[in-house]
Amino acid sequence: AILCLSVLTVSTGKTIDVSTAKELLAALKDVSAGDVIALADGEYHNKFIANTSGQEGKPITLQGTKKAVISGYNYGFWLQADHWVLKGFTVTNSNKGIVLDGANHNILEDLEVHDIKQEGIHFRKNSADNILRESYVHKTGTGSPGFGEGVYIGSAVSNWEDNKPDKSDRNQVLNNRIGPNVAAEEIDIKEGSCCGVIKNNVFDGTGMSGENYADSWIDVKGDGYTIEDNTGEHTLLDGIQIHQIADANMGGCGNKIIHDKCKGTVKGKCVNDTSKTCKTKNIIEE
Repeated sequence: AILCLSVLTVSTGKTIDVSTAKELLAALKDVSAGDVIALADGEYHNKFIANTSGQEGKPITLQGTKKAVISGYNYGFWLQADHWVLKGFTVTNSNKGIVLDGANHNILEDLEVHDIKQEGIHFRKNSADNILRESYVHKTGTGSPGFGEGVYIGSAVSNWEDNKPDKSDRNQVLNNRIGPNVAAEEIDIKEGSCCGVIKNNVFDGTGMSGENYADSWIDVKGDGYTIEDNTGEHTLLDGIQIHQIADANMGGCGNKIIHDKCKGTVKGKCVNDTSKTCKTKNIIEE
């Protein structure tokens, strides 16, 4: 089931109109709960970091049209805060697209992310209770195909801090279009994360590289996920793969994979469950 998150898009603050990268940098420093930063159409290139949090019922909103195009020296947009709404604009020409670190209760809506050297959107460092919806992610991994996921949730065990799992939990990925030309998986769910929802997305695996074992639309290494009513076409092997990660001694258990539709999986399966030792078994209904 889709989780009910306490993320409200009610704003009671001021509107800050920006039309240059310098103005956007200043707005990100001066913004307060309830404010709206309105992007004029145009190009914005710099190091954009948001680290001031909104509040429940008073999120901070950054919005624009697809002609408002953000790019960065490393990350296109780096969100390190809670209760934000990112809406409507484009992120491109960056090493990573949108990265959330320790960021909770945010909404990413109606965005376009493309021409990214590595992953398009990454929820990491215990970023929980976020929603990505109605967005279009394509042409990722242009510089590092094996690390060019469309959406990446959590962190691999090799990147855990102090050997503790990255609890990027309860994130929802809803009604998005991911692919074509996503070089790695459309969605990669890492070991240690839990209890998210992946629903009503459309995947196009055209352009999948096969590097770093990328041969399915979704890799599920987390636990307790609901993956439902997604549709995909063009994959190198399987539609959805479920894995347990030996080094983490966890992952790939208690997931519900329900009513997903796969086209073109002639070399593999729609859902390939490779987990062997789960106490809580995965539920698969095709």
